[in-house]
Amino acid sequence: MNQTHPLEALLRPAVELNTALVCLACAVLCIMAPWSLALSPSVGYGMAAGFAAFGLWRARQAWMVLRYRRNMKRLPRFALRSRQIPVSQRLLWMGKGFKWEARHTQRLHESQQPHVQRYL
Repeated sequence: MNQTHPLEALLRPAVELNTALVCLACAVLCIMAPWSLALSPSVGYGMAAGFAAFGLWRARQAWMVLRYRRNMKRLPRFALRSRQIPVSQRLLWMGKGFKWEARHTQRLHESQQPHVQRYL
């Protein structure tokens, strides 16, 4: 997720889905029966647009959490033929690799906690 906080807490239930579903229900209610909320039809359409926009924003946040949890379970495919592997007498080639950063340490620590095992 694009955020300003240095720590991320994505191994958790996607509670943003609850907000997204409630916003969808409110948007439908504002369009189908604005009188039930004491709204005029024109105001109901505006409120429905607002609820829909906020619901889509929360659904996107929920999708980020769900995608993070799904991607923690699998690695991207990486395959080489034997002739593509570099050969050297002095160096050992370890594979693709990546730069280890603080967020990777945090993710490793979070994934080893017993209370998040149901999300992995």
